[in-house]
Amino acid sequence: MIRTICYGIWAVIALMVVWCEVISIYSSRRIPGFVRMLETLAARPYRTAVLFVGWMWIGWHFFAR
Repeated sequence: MIRTICYGIWAVIALMVVWCEVISIYSSRRIPGFVRMLETLAARPYRTAVLFVGWMWIGWHFFAR
């Protein structure tokens, strides 16, 4: 049961990323897409470290199980 809920949450997150890209494309790139937002977040070294730690947390809690 919990595993199904977790997969559902990840599916919602994936759909939100796709939706962000679709909105970006249809707004003629006035609204930044997902990759552009990540580039902005990773502009500073400490932000890059936070993204890296977040990615490690996601990998450990989702893919390692």
